[in-house]
Amino acid sequence: MIGVIMMDNAFQTYRLLKEEVKRWQDERGSFWINRLSPAKVPPYYPIKELPEKAVLELCQRLNKVSNILVSESMLRDAWNKFMALKPVKNNELLSRLQIALCGVAQLYRNKIVEVENSSKASTHSMTCPICGELAGVSVLSPPNGNRFVHCSICGHEWTAKRVGCIRCGSEEASMLTYLQSDEFPGVEMIVCKECWQYSKEYDLRVLSTRDIDWETIRTLSLDYAAEKWLSEHARLLESVH
Repeated sequence: MIGVIMMDNAFQTYRLLKEEVKRWQDERGSFWINRLSPAKVPPYYPIKELPEKAVLELCQRLNKVSNILVSESMLRDAWNKFMALKPVKNNELLSRLQIALCGVAQLYRNKIVEVENSSKASTHSMTCPICGELAGVSVLSPPNGNRFVHCSICGHEWTAKRVGCIRCGSEEASMLTYLQSDEFPGVEMIVCKECWQYSKEYDLRVLSTRDIDWETIRTLSLDYAAEKWLSEHARLLESVH
């Protein structure tokens, strides 16, 4: 019961922040769109080239709607650490920074005229053609189970091979292990013993959802299970050798 209440509270917070992101995109989108031009080849809007001021502006909106006061210096320090892949001690601020970054990236993805062409050009790619994010999530769409990679940053989706690791491209079925949980029907963790990484896959013929990014948060326990599986099997492999 406690876990259900905590998850419900987390969803309410997530929805509040996402609604604020949408308002910001509607109010400030045209201003920021005019200040950045897409590259001629993918990725069209690399994450590191997105306007820092836009991300920080949106993050302050998210801080305000969360009733949290964050100074500009504190926010910029957290942002610099985040972009340098250094730990940010304030987890809640880190979450809002991530949502702000995604909100800015989604803004530019939505405005790209060549989306259809980029989707074709990105077939079977392991990085997002819009923002350059590495593949980590895939979906099977109804009714035929066509497979797409979903970008967790900008939300773009592009086609993927029906079977294989979206992290390294291996198609060797014997090297793939599928982890499932009765608690999360329609969700699988695909562990690749070729690259020793994992990805998450949603079967939308089974799972009904409008928000893949929330599902990724809701099913974080499966990520921990996949990491544990990889760690245990890596130790077994070392003991054999």
